[in-house]
Amino acid sequence: MERIVIIGNSGSGKSYLAQRLSDHYGYPLIHLDALFWEPGGFNVKRPKKIVYAEIATLVQGKNWIVEGVFGELAEAFFPNAEQLIWLDLDQERCLNSLLQRGSKGYNQLDQQSAEENFQKLLTWAAAYWQREDLRSQRGHARLFEQFNDKKVCLKTRDEVNDFIDSFSLDPSSRR
Repeated sequence: MERIVIIGNSGSGKSYLAQRLSDHYGYPLIHLDALFWEPGGFNVKRPKKIVYAEIATLVQGKNWIVEGVFGELAEAFFPNAEQLIWLDLDQERCLNSLLQRGSKGYNQLDQQSAEENFQKLLTWAAAYWQREDLRSQRGHARLFEQFNDKKVCLKTRDEVNDFIDSFSLDPSSRR
């Protein structure tokens, strides 16, 4: 494994899994949120031209782990990706994870913006199963189907933990 893309809904555990993989393999971690949003919050999108220019550079890296809900950005990494991991956890699990994390998990410029954006995120994440775009359950299913290399769909926290245990216990996978 050298180039990995992780997709899933907000609260599914993408960042957690990506961090475990990054820690284990020593690969750079790319958060799609950091590419999509301007620094300081989740309310100003970066210009698409800049985002895709940055992706064009990042995708050339020898090793990386990409994680995020933005399917259109994840898809831009597909030509060089060797594995796709889709965290397709249920709505209750995702929303509970977001509630446990709370708004403090977001690096906002001020607490009021953090709380407002957190409430918007909860609403947006709950609609994951109703939307049709590449940031939805249906969109992620389409991306999963079209990906032509190694892929795995994990549907529960136990499956995610078993997946983590599998690479953690494999001595040939250590850096």
